[in-house]
Parts: sequence; structure tokens; C-alpha cells
Amino acid sequence: MLWTDPFETLFAPLVPAAGRTAAFLPPADLTVSDGDLVLTMDLPGLRVEDVEIELVSGHLVVRGERRRPGAGEGTTHAHVERTFGRFERRVKVPDGVDPESITASMDDGVLSLIVPKPERMKPRTISISVGGNARRELESTT
Repeated sequence: MLWTDPFETLFAPLVPAAGRTAAFLPPADLTVSDGDLVLTMDLPGLRVEDVEIELVSGHLVVRGERRRPGAGEGTTHAHVERTFGRFERRVKVPDGVDPESITASMDDGVLSLIVPKPERMKPRTISISVGGNARRELESTT
């Protein structure tokens, strides 16, 4: 392959922190557009105050805890499939991201984080000169 995908490494880090296993691991999607990266996570039953978001050493870190609701007195669980517990997800963000430009919102248990791309990563148009001007510039630099 002549060119490598600069976003390829962004998808691999959607794993729990090294050495940790989580009983509850929220599913996440990462989408990329011309202007930004959007991380969306399903956090059913969590409130804004149950979630913490930080930008640490070039990684967006989302952590929190999904607590098991208490069973009423004299009640026991006969069958349990839902997962609970502490979780942490890390996503590498491109170098040069402005931490102040990252926005987060949560609606109906879905967390959305929007990370604007640094200017160096945004597509830009390269104009084509008419005539041989570009060629002469290239020849003169060697």
C-alpha cells in the first residue's frame, strides 16, 4: 500500500486499560469526518455524574461505574445477565488536539464526545499552476 491510513491507530485503542478487566465494558463507536472525530458510547443507566472524562498524555480517557441496583430485602437474584462494575476506555487522539475544543454530551444513556481535528489533519486543496512555474520551482530547489 502506498499510503497508510492515519486513523488506523485510532480504532485499535478502544480497549480497556492495560491490566484491567471490566465487568461492564461499554460499547463504543468512533467516526471520522473531515473536521472531527466523534466517539459515541452506550452507558445505560448511568448519569452524567457517574462518568469522568480526561485528556491524558494524548489519550481521551472515559471512566465510570455502573452500579448494580440493590435487591429488596428478602429478595435474591435467580438469574443475572446484565453487567456492572467500574470501566475505563482510552482512545488515542491526534497530536495537536486543543483540549478546550473537545465537547461532551449525554442523552438517554448515550455519551457523545466530539474532538475537532487539528488544522494539520484537515483536508486542504492544492492549487495547480498554469504553465511550467511549478516545475521550475521544483528544479531550482535541487
